[in-house]
Amino acid sequence: MHSDPRPPVTILCGFLGAGKTTLLNHLLGQTEGERWALVVNDVAAVNVDARQVAVRVESLSGVEAPPVVELGNGCVCCSSKDDLAESLIQLALTGRPGGPVGRPYDRIVVETTGVAEPKEIARLFTQRNPFGRSPGDVARLAALVTVVDAGAFLCLWREAGPLRSGPLPSAHPVAAAAPRPLIELLIEQVETTDLVVLNKCDRVTAEERAILEAAIAGLNPRADIIAAEQGQVPREVVIDPIRFSERETLGGAAWIRALNALAPIPASAAASSARAAVVRPAAGPTEPLHERRYGLRSGVFQARRPFRRERLLAALESARPALVRAKGFVWLAEQPDEMIFLSIAGDDVRLETLNYWWAALIENGRARREDRPGLIQALWEEPHGDRRQELVFIGAGLDEVALRVALAAALA
Repeated sequence: MHSDPRPPVTILCGFLGAGKTTLLNHLLGQTEGERWALVVNDVAAVNVDARQVAVRVESLSGVEAPPVVELGNGCVCCSSKDDLAESLIQLALTGRPGGPVGRPYDRIVVETTGVAEPKEIARLFTQRNPFGRSPGDVARLAALVTVVDAGAFLCLWREAGPLRSGPLPSAHPVAAAAPRPLIELLIEQVETTDLVVLNKCDRVTAEERAILEAAIAGLNPRADIIAAEQGQVPREVVIDPIRFSERETLGGAAWIRALNALAPIPASAAASSARAAVVRPAAGPTEPLHERRYGLRSGVFQARRPFRRERLLAALESARPALVRAKGFVWLAEQPDEMIFLSIAGDDVRLETLNYWWAALIENGRARREDRPGLIQALWEEPHGDRRQELVFIGAGLDEVALRVALAAALA
């Protein structure tokens, strides 16, 4: 870190009420003489969190009070992302927002709104805007930190996860524009992070905490987990380490790891109906604790034949209540040209058009075969090109044999 002149930026994410502001206030008492800058985001017109932090800053003594930049009326991962980017660039370059060039800040801490998606914030640093600028030019993303309310997450996990009984409430996919359930947002905040602060652990039992830690580890094997009460976490855990890696952090979710580990289905398997559907556990050197204790494990399904939509939905319903999470690429017989993205979080089933298959673009004269990217060429199998099924499932006590039978029967 000392060889990199860019100030490190720590992003605090987590759903409403998880304890982000409490954690930030606790960290402010541990600046150890460093010069910090704070950015606090709120979707409301009145940024209550920022004003609470400002009050805390005013009470600090013996240290230079860090400035608090308020970003209100929008979320920094969507409508206010340009404001966040510009604020970070300005803080990194000038040393204080709107002020003359001064001594650089040693650290910048960002508290996001409760509905922010960490992956979108990370992209501010990994991708450039239309003007060729990025906060990553002048500031270094040190870590994505997700604060989880242990009791609230456990409640939603029980309602939508392996402890819930009963079938899915609907046999139809949710439209892309439909409101997302809270559990999907909470899961995505856990899946894309470097550190999970499991907060308010004094409100759950030791057994419930173990269930939560196992669930989080099953969703994101890479993330570190630390238990906390009232946001009491030492700075050397949250602030000091440089944890973020574009490849590792953004690819840390169990379903992404499993998909990335897939090899293309051999032509011999694609040609054989008996072997065209493959379900297997995601590869790993040893059995993790969350698998051994709680049976929370992942499986992969591959095929080179299309699904029938209603059969697929029936197969997914048959896997309840063990099925907790599923994501991947789907080829539907009813929409043969469209690459469909499947996402399941608890009771929510989403089938959304992601793009068009390269094979369809070529068949329709919209692309040339020689223009196929290297990855598409590696995935290509005649006669259907890149059309395929690539799904990852995560469940507790998931019957992979039954899943194989149900999904294979859903193929056209």
